[in-house]
Amino acid sequence: MRLLVLSRYGPMGSSSRLRILQYFPYLTAAGFDLLPCPFFSQAYLLGLYEHNRRSAWDIVIAYLRRIRALVSAHRCSLVWVEKELFPYLPAWFEGFLHRWRIPYVLDYDDAVFHRFDLHPSKLVRRLLGNKFASLIRSARLVTPGNRYLADYCADRGARDIRILPTVLDIDRYNVQAEPVLSSTTEVRIGWIGSPTTATYLELVRQPLQALARERPLRLVVIGARNIPGIDVPIEFHPWSSDTEAALLGTLHVGIMPLSDGPWERGKCGYKLIQYMACGKPVVASPVGVNTDIATPDVGYLAADDRDWLEAFRSLSADTALRHRLGLAGRASVEASYSLQVSAPRLRDMLAQAALQDP
Repeated sequence: MRLLVLSRYGPMGSSSRLRILQYFPYLTAAGFDLLPCPFFSQAYLLGLYEHNRRSAWDIVIAYLRRIRALVSAHRCSLVWVEKELFPYLPAWFEGFLHRWRIPYVLDYDDAVFHRFDLHPSKLVRRLLGNKFASLIRSARLVTPGNRYLADYCADRGARDIRILPTVLDIDRYNVQAEPVLSSTTEVRIGWIGSPTTATYLELVRQPLQALARERPLRLVVIGARNIPGIDVPIEFHPWSSDTEAALLGTLHVGIMPLSDGPWERGKCGYKLIQYMACGKPVVASPVGVNTDIATPDVGYLAADDRDWLEAFRSLSADTALRHRLGLAGRASVEASYSLQVSAPRLRDMLAQAALQDP
């Protein structure tokens, strides 16, 4: 079965890597003939990540590359689309596959549609606010990462919706013995993410500073370089797929603060899953899928400064509690958020979608 894979990015893009590319070995072993065609190039992402620069020429080439891939789509049994066909273009361009009667599957791991339907510009909302509706309605299958995204797709007429959480390869994550912690040693509270999402750490600034007045602590930040305004000891690490699991193993607690907005409700809680895979208890804002992942048996939900501080106090003071919650978190990932469980499901869903009657 030949499958044209229209991801948004190559391996450097985390959404494409986790939602699409990490499944390639399993799908290839299952007999799929995969034809990957990312929209944005590695050169584009390098310029964006390292220099905060978007190359107009790279974007033009990206559209031409996508058009060329679509012209050959009729030779494939199925097309696997991440988010959209043509970023930033109106709805008419998203109807290419439907007009040519080419079957496709659509994947969402965040509320990308809110970039347009909630845009402050009235013109953008008018031109692009409904660009995803026809794309969703004509897909043979939509695989959103959580219930919020699934509800959005259902409201736009998706005919087959299967929630597919963002998962990880459990074999890459080990439960390590945590650093020794006493009343006189630092509790290591960790966060992993990107420079653009590091702004959410402002939500835990006051609880962290209050805890720092009571006991030694260190905020461990993976993937961002500068966190202004948080007056506690901070340890910065660049993100790397080769080191992220080992660094997470040095934590006592993993956190995921979020504001409660439409964009945040579309997030898939991947950092919580990473902490839990390493056997770490978690503390998270009660927003979106966080409430499904950070259940009481694996950690705490914190709605305000008081909740965050109480969670930090409890976890920093009780080794047995951290151990119990951490092991339960690991078991939850193994059962529900691992590639080993998700890959056979996705394999079967793609095969069924390809064989459906038009």
